[in-house]
Amino acid sequence: MKKIIIACLWCCISLFAGYAAQDTPLNITPAPQEMTVKSGTFALTPQTSLVVGRTQRADLQKVAAYFQAKINRATGYDLAIKNSGNHNCISLQIDRSLKLGDEGYRLSVTPKRVQVKARTPQGLFYGMQSVMQLLPPQIESEQPVDGIDWTMPCVEIGDEPAYGYRGMMLDVCRHFHDVEFVKKQLDIMAMFKMNYFHWHLTDGAGWRIEIKKSPRLTSFAAWRPFEKLNDWWTGGRTFCDQDDPRAVGGYYTQDDIREVVAYAAERHITVIPEIEMPGHTAAAITAYPELGALDTIPSIPAYFNPFWGVFNVADPQVMEFIHNVLYEVFDLFPGRYIHIGGDEVHPEAWESNRDIARLMEEKHLANYSEVQMWFTNQIARFIHDNGRTLIGWNDIMGKNIHEWAEADIESSHTLDPHAVVQFWKGDPALIAEALKQGHRVINSSHRDTYLDYNYTKLPLEKAYAFSPFPQGIDSQYRPLLLGSGCQMWSEWIPRIEDMQRQVFPRIAAYAESGWSRADQKDFGRFISALDRLLYPRWAHKGIEWYPVVP
Repeated sequence: MKKIIIACLWCCISLFAGYAAQDTPLNITPAPQEMTVKSGTFALTPQTSLVVGRTQRADLQKVAAYFQAKINRATGYDLAIKNSGNHNCISLQIDRSLKLGDEGYRLSVTPKRVQVKARTPQGLFYGMQSVMQLLPPQIESEQPVDGIDWTMPCVEIGDEPAYGYRGMMLDVCRHFHDVEFVKKQLDIMAMFKMNYFHWHLTDGAGWRIEIKKSPRLTSFAAWRPFEKLNDWWTGGRTFCDQDDPRAVGGYYTQDDIREVVAYAAERHITVIPEIEMPGHTAAAITAYPELGALDTIPSIPAYFNPFWGVFNVADPQVMEFIHNVLYEVFDLFPGRYIHIGGDEVHPEAWESNRDIARLMEEKHLANYSEVQMWFTNQIARFIHDNGRTLIGWNDIMGKNIHEWAEADIESSHTLDPHAVVQFWKGDPALIAEALKQGHRVINSSHRDTYLDYNYTKLPLEKAYAFSPFPQGIDSQYRPLLLGSGCQMWSEWIPRIEDMQRQVFPRIAAYAESGWSRADQKDFGRFISALDRLLYPRWAHKGIEWYPVVP
């Protein structure tokens, strides 16, 4: 009822305040590079058509069909898709001569027509997202809304992103969320022109992806007998299978995965799976104890990231297990990147392992940081040989970034050159070091991008001020800084409403940090965009948000 009342209030506000009035600033989010507001408006009517030209390109037709369906849901208008027309139409045109990147677009709105030009269908998709933001917020409704003047202001926009990687990570291991919930996150990412969905699918607290060659990963390790994760950690109870009446949890079948990947692709979002290794693997080891580094393995991880939850990376059967898992992952995820985590590896599990000792002697590895880097490089080459690229948290650089680690244990070896480093913790100078070594970097500094942090620790203004490219780094390394990702970890956030309040409105700030140039950012304008543009749209989508007061 609360959400219905909010949606109705925003509907009334839009009607009586005159949403498309020309004295109102346009607050498209993320902010476009160039925008000029003209006089007049374009009116969307049942007779408006979507014009794609005389093209047989299936991807262009898909963009038109996507927005045809979206407009139909909110307006009830069944817009025709035509090959020609220059009046009362929305024209989508591929123009390879545009001096923009592949994700850029040009948008022109006149009283007669809307024209979107881009070098690629992806650019057209982003241009159309801007068109949707020019329309009243009721365009986000899932059912037709009567009495709305579906007009948009006339405007000229030239736009392209500042960074090629604009991501969000969702942790579904600690608390599982179903396919429909994941799709809703993808819809919001699409609205904000975000293009990488980092899916944290495995961890010590649960394994969430079906692997047919290892069925116990999901029949057993995807479930636990406590609804609250903290009770499970402190209760010392074992994993249980899905038929156990106490079981909570879940997993995605391979058909589920394909459905999500296809849904994301329709929105020009690439899904990056994260399969944690060699640490954060307690769930896998509980299902298959022979994978662990200890001879005697506890039956349950009863605290966060237990030290025994580390693979025995010197055992050939462990490497075979990992390869078999990755083969199925390769088949499910067609994107370029595979994330292996690689963070918070506790070496205690390796200290008494004879296989690890023999490996260190044979490979001349001086410490356990070098053991991890040796392992990471093996996996990086395997992933590269299969046409993909490894991403890992910046622990994979072999530097000491944790308070609990021995200060003098670091690796002197070199990380595989193909590996992408995702920075999350430690001295920001490590970003510069990775760039100087030739590694591509994603900046996900936990101080700036962790959505599970409360608004006192990470206020909206700080999130908005975040820049993927840190100050003090030579601009020559700018091409290697791919962009940034924000992270939604779920240890202490089981309820969807609570998670939404952690994500919204900060996700809009991160979207703008990834898309808009630094000189275009203005926190006052952004707050205005939240009030006038985003909050009413989220209300129509049934989304909760944190009530930020600037």
